[in-house]
Amino acid sequence: MSRVVNVDSSAKRRSQTRRTIAELLRRLSQKPGLDEEARDMLAMIVFCLQDIDEGIEASARVWEGRNYWVKAEQLRQRWSWARKGAAQLRDMLLQDDLRQVPAAIAPLLPYFADIRINRYVRRPDLWHGSHERLLQVGDQRVKS
Repeated sequence: MSRVVNVDSSAKRRSQTRRTIAELLRRLSQKPGLDEEARDMLAMIVFCLQDIDEGIEASARVWEGRNYWVKAEQLRQRWSWARKGAAQLRDMLLQDDLRQVPAAIAPLLPYFADIRINRYVRRPDLWHGSHERLLQVGDQRVKS
């Protein structure tokens, strides 16, 4: 019997998500102001950072299941910036406080510096409506 290989690993998904965020950050830096499309882009970054955080947590649980407690905690610490960044951007968008966006994005930039973007491969329909979706999810969390 041959070995089963998971082609959709959490590391591959994390890499693709980081590429999406890098493209969004580049597009945001080229915008003259923060319009509705910028809000959608920022909301998409929040969803991507949350996805990264969920993948890290799932991987850490696997390591814990194998009794690699230290490795699991190191993984969480190394990627803790994703959870913090998502929470900060989400709160700003929910409160409609876009003055703080540059200060919130600046700490994220070093985590995407290794990604080279020669051309955009993500289409705008990927993030279209993300702000509205974030507002709906945020309202549900408040009501819960």
